[in-house]
Amino acid sequence: MGKLLLILFSPGVESQNIDTVYELARAAVESGHKVTVFCDADANYGLVAKQIHPDKITAAGKIAYLIENGVQLLACRESARLRGIDTEKDFVKGVVASSLGGLTELMEQHDRIAAFGSSDK
Repeated sequence: MGKLLLILFSPGVESQNIDTVYELARAAVESGHKVTVFCDADANYGLVAKQIHPDKITAAGKIAYLIENGVQLLACRESARLRGIDTEKDFVKGVVASSLGGLTELMEQHDRIAAFGSSDK
């Protein structure tokens, strides 16, 4: 099977992009593909664990589900730092801090790449 890299720039409050990434990643994993999601810019806000609520589906809850089901979830360390997010304390369990350099390596290693959102305000 193939390797899919999904890059997300939009914050969790922009649910259309997180929903699209979630559904694509879930479907690809269920079909046997290896999936990596890289979050950059404001997408890091959606990775904060304290946003998970038992009675409400949130971006962080969707991220946790993907990780539990084999999706590798990476976040740009510098983007998180610039937004006041501590990558070791604040993120959903299983999110791995990475860098834009790491993203370029991922782009070389994956068969298919799709990006969602914009880093512009």
